[in-house]
Amino acid sequence: MWMMVGALGLVACVWTAFGWFTIGNAKRRVWGGLFSLSMTCLFAPLFLVKLGEQYGFVGIQVGLTALFGVLAGAFFFVALGWTGRPAKVRKVRTLSEDPDLF
Repeated sequence: MWMMVGALGLVACVWTAFGWFTIGNAKRRVWGGLFSLSMTCLFAPLFLVKLGEQYGFVGIQVGLTALFGVLAGAFFFVALGWTGRPAKVRKVRTLSEDPDLF
């Protein structure tokens, strides 16, 4: 039980620090979230096997809970960064600027 509380606390602290690091920088938030997703998907099997060998079924439960928190945070920051990125401003042409427009 305490191991799960500690793992979730660590995940929450890491995502809080990452959020502070990316305040006002949507591009960094997107790239950081994508990096977290890729590293999590790459190393999750090794992480779960190691926890299963060391702590048994409880270790797998803690590992899956921590991985869910990491994946949820990564998706959250990718979505938050994607919606917060600056939109491209299109120049609106008027008839006085371009008579051949119509």
